[in-house]
Amino acid sequence: MAQNLVVKTRPLRRLTRAELKNYLEKAANILRGNVDHSEFRGYVFALLFYKRISDVYLEEVRFLTAKLGDPELARDPRMHNFVVPDQCLWEDPDDASKSVARKASGQLGAALNEAMTAIELANQPKFDGILQTIDFQDRSRLPQAKLVSLVNHFGTQPLGRHDVSDDLFGDAYEYLIRDFASKAGKSSGEFYTPREVGSLLSEMIEPQQGHEVCDWASGSGSLLLQCRRYVQKHRGDPNQLFLFAQESNLTTYNISRINLILHGVRSWQPRHGDSLREPLHVDEQDQIKQFDRIVMNPPFSLEDWGYNDFQSEDTKEFSDPYGRMGFGTPPRDNGDYAWLQHVAKSLKPNGKAIIVMSQGVLFRGQPEQTEEEDGQNQKADVEYLIREGFIRQDLIECVIVLPSKLFYGNSVPGCLIVLNKSKSAERKDKILMIWASRHFQKANPQNLLRPSDLMRILVPWRAFGDLPQAQQLVGEQEYQLVTELEEDRTKRLQEIEDAYNPVLQPLPALREEKVVLEVDYKTWAENPITEHPYFGTLVPLLAEIAQLEQEIPKLTKDAKKNQQENLKLKKAEHREALKEIREQIRQQLKRVKESIKDLEKLGVDKQKEIDEVNNHYDREVAQVQEAAADLLRICNDPEEAKRYFTVVERPEIEENEFNLNLPRYVDTFVPEEQITVQNSLTNLDTARKARQEAEEKLQQLLKGIGYGC
Repeated sequence: MAQNLVVKTRPLRRLTRAELKNYLEKAANILRGNVDHSEFRGYVFALLFYKRISDVYLEEVRFLTAKLGDPELARDPRMHNFVVPDQCLWEDPDDASKSVARKASGQLGAALNEAMTAIELANQPKFDGILQTIDFQDRSRLPQAKLVSLVNHFGTQPLGRHDVSDDLFGDAYEYLIRDFASKAGKSSGEFYTPREVGSLLSEMIEPQQGHEVCDWASGSGSLLLQCRRYVQKHRGDPNQLFLFAQESNLTTYNISRINLILHGVRSWQPRHGDSLREPLHVDEQDQIKQFDRIVMNPPFSLEDWGYNDFQSEDTKEFSDPYGRMGFGTPPRDNGDYAWLQHVAKSLKPNGKAIIVMSQGVLFRGQPEQTEEEDGQNQKADVEYLIREGFIRQDLIECVIVLPSKLFYGNSVPGCLIVLNKSKSAERKDKILMIWASRHFQKANPQNLLRPSDLMRILVPWRAFGDLPQAQQLVGEQEYQLVTELEEDRTKRLQEIEDAYNPVLQPLPALREEKVVLEVDYKTWAENPITEHPYFGTLVPLLAEIAQLEQEIPKLTKDAKKNQQENLKLKKAEHREALKEIREQIRQQLKRVKESIKDLEKLGVDKQKEIDEVNNHYDREVAQVQEAAADLLRICNDPEEAKRYFTVVERPEIEENEFNLNLPRYVDTFVPEEQITVQNSLTNLDTARKARQEAEEKLQQLLKGIGYGC
């Protein structure tokens, strides 16, 4: 039986995924309306990183102190992956006045700047420049009140590993990046690639343990993280996947470094700079390094891509010292083919790449025209010649047209281009074309690709358009996807259990204690037991009273008077003790009821999160099963399959003047719904009857309130 439980209302506990996302969203919302999204993301990301590493470092120090019994040794930098100097702690557990987050509002900006500089110096070269790009004293960009609110908000939740696991925190950080990207305007498309698209890209190029993988326009680093997840999912060691990144925007570059550090990535080499103007991943001969895999989402149709930087002032001729523009020099005001040729140059002889591009690369540019053929003389456009070069060199393996509004800051539908320098024999001089723009989830501000939509792309890709093989793959892909979804469901549900259960554990005992506390004295006195946590203390006194009451009738007159006085005193003692106990019970019962109410509310929150997770995965599993059935239907009908994908051989592409616009090869026409005259007349008659009924009801209502009489 419960014995006077010490009741704690809402103790701190691990955050669930949903709660952590909500916590980070609130941090972002504090600044909205005062600073441009593309600017203030740096403040949030830097502060969040600072709070995380400070809490993790202190957590490690406490653990090592307890284990080693030596506080100084526990702070030795050699014992940690990173350190936070004592004077730079977000919250100093020994002296609150030394806590950076507790500084007076007028000193907070300077204290943050000094702390972040010191943290970088203490963790060279890993943290070089990662925190100093933001000036917390610049009140023209970040008002002081907003900074204080932001710091106070982050201070409400401990962010050590005990509170939030590395995987969960890294995923939530990515979610925050996505949240900023969705609100940051046009430039955000260069900043973040939706996670679902990144997953698709990694599934298509299949990075393997031991590979070197590069993203020359790395943004937040999300595509490289997806490549790590792919290796891990396929039972490889993600730390044996060697990542290379280059990003031109300094703030974004540092956000990507924070992102990969928080995900525990060590095997990577980030670089800050413009990849087209000055590629920084080079070999010993100062030529562009070549990679096993390249995955990229460069800015669409970049106008200022560096053409003038490679143009001789004297001859005005274009000369690239890295020899990338072998198929032709792209137009001065559009860098799409500069990126594609850059990628082709930096692939190993057996390398593969997948790039998100504007669809214009598929068809821009005209072939040469002559008087005899077209009645006019015109040289071939350079983009036509570059595309022709890619096709003749048999570099393009697949082209996929995606739905519109997938990419932040850009509503036009993009495409994926798969480059392969070493195609298998059966794929030589062939290009698989997939029209994937029909299936997606409409959302605001961006549309989404669901697991079922990815399956519609991956099945024809892995079968390379072969219908019998695609039919066989449908079942395999359905099983694999459903298995992955169920594994994710189990993981999410376990996260919820881990977060709530330690806090909810006292609830059964509290309910039991409530039952005991609600037993009134009269009921207990009918069968007094010492086990009752309060009334039980009265048992010895009640026994004395009972004994006196039994003895008194047997005593002489004088002895009886004496014992009656003792009995009177004992009963008075009993009344006082009972009064005190009832007050204790009243107070404890109040506390227990409050705690039960609070924990039951927490239990409702837990169940709500569980229901949301189950509903989400039930929906996604149903979508996968529905898509699998539809894919089987499509793959069983060659004519229907041509509406979604087809394999095109080079002679056909040459006949189409090297134009890769998919509607030339895939039947993208969407037939209009057939409407019969009879159905139209029936609908019209139904509408007339409904209108007549509505008018009659209106007249009745008007008549009822005195109108129309």
